Amino acid sequence: MDDVVRSAPVLAPGLPAVGVRASIDCADVYALPARLGTGAAFLPQAGWSDSSAEGERWLALGEIDSLVAPAGAGFAAALEIVSRARERLKVLASLAPEPGMVRYFGGLAFDPRHGANPGWPDGEAARFVLPRVLLRQARGRAEVTVLGTPEPEARRIVERIRRAAGDDAPPPSPIRVTETVHPEARERWTGAVLQALRAIESGAVRKVVLSRDIVLDADRPIDSWELLRLVHERDPQGLRFCLRLGGGSAFLGASPERLVAQRGSDIACDCLAGTIARGGTPQDEARNAAALLASEKDGREHRIVLEEILAALAPHVRAVQSPSQPRIMSLAEVLHLWSPIRAELRQGVGLGELIGALHPTPAVGGSPRLRAMDLIHELEQRPRGWYAGLAGWIGPDAADFAVAIRSGVVRGNRMTAFGGAGIVRGSDPHAEWDETARKAASFIHLFAERA
Repeated sequence: MDDVVRSAPVLAPGLPAVGVRASIDCADVYALPARLGTGAAFLPQAGWSDSSAEGERWLALGEIDSLVAPAGAGFAAALEIVSRARERLKVLASLAPEPGMVRYFGGLAFDPRHGANPGWPDGEAARFVLPRVLLRQARGRAEVTVLGTPEPEARRIVERIRRAAGDDAPPPSPIRVTETVHPEARERWTGAVLQALRAIESGAVRKVVLSRDIVLDADRPIDSWELLRLVHERDPQGLRFCLRLGGGSAFLGASPERLVAQRGSDIACDCLAGTIARGGTPQDEARNAAALLASEKDGREHRIVLEEILAALAPHVRAVQSPSQPRIMSLAEVLHLWSPIRAELRQGVGLGELIGALHPTPAVGGSPRLRAMDLIHELEQRPRGWYAGLAGWIGPDAADFAVAIRSGVVRGNRMTAFGGAGIVRGSDPHAEWDETARKAASFIHLFAERA
């Protein structure tokens, strides 16, 4: 293997001073989990893809280190996990031939103050894993990096991955699902929206984002990594993630919204609020886009989110750029009002501090933030878990986090998907129910066929 690159000596005591990197022939790294078989080094931990970065896909296997904040630990404890990961990477960066290949993958709950969602196998407030094996695919090339592993064992790991990558992988097949709707679900939703509107009318909050569960049962066990293949194959745009949970389950999503991407001192954020159906023809789409841009209700919702993101960023950044008017983001089922934000971090601002200022945005929580979150907990009557939380990765000098919407939990034959809608003055319970259905459908259609 003359293409193997050795890492510099590691500084962390107790870890081997060897890592290797090698190119492999692999059409789709997300097909590997089903073919690698058992072994701690090959246990899939995370998948991540970003269409804006050369269409790259990442697959993380095995585990060198993990950082966990338990359910209900609170915001400070969850954000401390983020800061600790960045600090550890200063030492662990020498585990790989290049520092950028050492990164933690994981997620953060929507509201770390509350316990676990009873439908989730794991309920941590935050969890990040440093993988032993990292695969990257971009521009038709794939490479594998084995971190912190003695060279003979690392070579064996690479050879096993090469053999698995050489096998022909059949295209993933859509799964057939049936939605189970509780008879009282719509009535409960209407009641929650009306209570939220009363809170808005009283001045207690300006906006509240309510969500509901969409329960889908498949005709066969669901392989979350095959599901990720399907999602990426059908629509490779945006941010795609899959995070392993306990009990053979996973949290998977296809988010159009980035909370924050950091590269050195440069950061990028999305403001995404205001939604309408896309329409079945180009003419319908153009007409609906014009209606969305002209909508007073959607424009108000968007302004609330944008104003609060900019206010949250202000103490931590300089040279902020955002468009004077929102743009249209076009997805498979819906159109969104979208304002991309760019800024430069001030000296000394840490990643945990930045995320704490932004998460959750009013696009998924509400305004004012804590009042809206308390109302959400009361009205939704279950913790959200990581839905509308964060999913992404942390590197030594870079990070990227998706707002974990258009997502669901996979376990056995069942996926629980989620859909949310922003409630502001003028919202209609029936229209907002339909919006949650459209948003969930924009994710579900990527992998499923309705039975």
